[in-house]
Amino acid sequence: MVKKKSLEWRNCSERDLSSGIAERMMEFCVPGTLLLLDGELGAGKSTFARELIRLISSSAKSQGSPTFPLVQEYRADAGFPIYHIDLYRLKSEEEIEHSGIAEQIDSEVALVLIEWSSLFPSFFMNYSMPGSKRRVVRIQIEGQGDKRDYRFTRF
Repeated sequence: MVKKKSLEWRNCSERDLSSGIAERMMEFCVPGTLLLLDGELGAGKSTFARELIRLISSSAKSQGSPTFPLVQEYRADAGFPIYHIDLYRLKSEEEIEHSGIAEQIDSEVALVLIEWSSLFPSFFMNYSMPGSKRRVVRIQIEGQGDKRDYRFTRF
């Protein structure tokens, strides 16, 4: 059985994100952690990822969403790599393997933020099973416009 712990913030503005929600996530922003960001198109996955990256890496220059390059790499102030991955354009788990990003997803020395992991649930299931070496946090973002709901589930 998978042990879960959840936190939830409702009806939050983008200011709430930058002033508190992302900061509360800092304890999870360590090497070996997978942050799985899911939500509808335009829900704010990339905005959330950029805010976390900004907090972890003072030298990071936002490159927007990695939808087309698939992966953007940053370096945390603490020295570890950060991979921001967007799976939106991929059609199958085989494409994850063949694109070369599976190696970055598997990295135990990096913080890995993945947008659209929900498109490939069986690929990510093994990471949240008992005995996995990885810390996994699923971040579900809902809403559009000025207000959003954030749900964090740690496996």
